Amino acid sequence: MAVGWSSLTFEPTAEAIEALSDAWAWLLNEPFRPLLFSVLGDMFFVRDDGAVWWLNTGTAEVTRVADSVDDFKEKLGTDVVDEWMLPNLVQQLHDAGKIPESGECYTFVTLPIFQEGRYEVDNLNPVPATEHFAMTGHVHHEIASLPDGAKMKITVTH
Repeated sequence: MAVGWSSLTFEPTAEAIEALSDAWAWLLNEPFRPLLFSVLGDMFFVRDDGAVWWLNTGTAEVTRVADSVDDFKEKLGTDVVDEWMLPNLVQQLHDAGKIPESGECYTFVTLPIFQEGRYEVDNLNPVPATEHFAMTGHVHHEIASLPDGAKMKITVTH
């Protein structure tokens, strides 16, 4: 059984969108309007020029993906969705019993920017979107100035 569109996207709460705006302000320094959220915790958004952009929260990359909302909607009907939404991985996550509840998305145990981070079932878990956006934005901001290949130690405290 293939996952449906409703399994590939989710609706974050206003609190989650605020957490995203706060945690990712260092990278999203221009005004933006959220358009669509993937269940993998990424955001597609519109800037003032009308172009649609993709914030990949796993890699902290912002990529222009369409010239307009209409162009973006057309692209959602093509194979590019396999790259943006990873439906095969989402199906594997569902098969493993990892199904997000309302307001949740997947987050990484180890972010894919690290050598050990992978887009695999064992490296993803459903969590409240507020937690995902805050954590990924914070970690990426903290390491943004490090050179590729830098060694680091992460200590998690509560």
